[in-house]
Amino acid sequence: MKGKNRIPIWNTTLLVILVLMLSSLTAQAASFSKKALEPTVKVKGNKATIRWVKRSDLSGYKVFQCNELGKKRKLVKDTKSCKITFKNLQEGSTSYYVVRGYQEKDGKTTYTRYSKVVTVQVCRKSTLKKFLLTALKPVGSTMYVWGGGWDKADSGSGSDATRIGVSPKWKKFFQKQNSGYNYRNTRFQIHNGLDCSGYVGWCIYNILEVENGQPGYVMLAQNMSKNFASRGWGSYTAAGKVKDYQAGDIMSTSAGHVWIVVGKCSDGSVVILHSSPPGVQLAGTPTPGGKQNSQAVALARNYMQKYFPEWFEKFPDCAKGSSYLTDYSQMRWDLSGKVIMSDPENYRNKSANKILRNLFRSR
Repeated sequence: MKGKNRIPIWNTTLLVILVLMLSSLTAQAASFSKKALEPTVKVKGNKATIRWVKRSDLSGYKVFQCNELGKKRKLVKDTKSCKITFKNLQEGSTSYYVVRGYQEKDGKTTYTRYSKVVTVQVCRKSTLKKFLLTALKPVGSTMYVWGGGWDKADSGSGSDATRIGVSPKWKKFFQKQNSGYNYRNTRFQIHNGLDCSGYVGWCIYNILEVENGQPGYVMLAQNMSKNFASRGWGSYTAAGKVKDYQAGDIMSTSAGHVWIVVGKCSDGSVVILHSSPPGVQLAGTPTPGGKQNSQAVALARNYMQKYFPEWFEKFPDCAKGSSYLTDYSQMRWDLSGKVIMSDPENYRNKSANKILRNLFRSR
């Protein structure tokens, strides 16, 4: 019985050939993609490695040094490997790179798009003493300003927190204030002072960077201790699990405050550096048992009165509440010298009194 819909043999053969040809063309078209590579970078000490995923459609890869916008590209290496390592990088240096893959076929070279810019940032080495000396520079001459240290968009570091040295505007603004200063009236006057995260971000910038305008370290105060620990700078301890306090510890609370430990006293109270209304100053916590007139408060008061008399005359209060010993998470610096920080003066094992004495002799 004849089938009404039977396809002649020659038509079937032609159809198969067409399908095979289309499949071959599709395979050839899919054998190369201009999609950009997605490199990642890992920096450890003075060594940095940029890696990307190998692609079977590519013959090799070219790595270019460039500016932060990906322009002014200069070829660094043409390689078949999927990584490039830079050694003996200069402390405090920042460099930028893009990667591009290529395919060589039938005497023709075809390129992928350039990758996004990869930033290689090598931190400077520092010491606990240098960190605390840096943190002392705005003390007694810088008002607390909500948003101070942030950019206008309130999204991160502003120009004041990415500058080397203190801003001369801070002291000028302080000298115009009296004991009735109310930070609520100066909100977002960002160039006139620093808030808590602006202050700590400025301190970090000034120990790690060598020039103005590099990416900064200002962020929400509650994120600082955990964020800094995640960068490999030290260890993290959650709020409620903090057992002790040592020089240089960075303390953050979910309520939105951050401060720096100077040292602990024999009665368990802690001398701190922070920016809190009215401004940047030394202060002291109560004892763990709640005694308000603690050794730390007495030390902070003595040093503020002696070394910052103009400030102390306007703002003599150097005491902070018990929440400073209960509600904060902690980032403790790695002092091995392999990352950022070391402690040749052995501050970590000294009392607040001895640390302050040594700091103020060195100012």
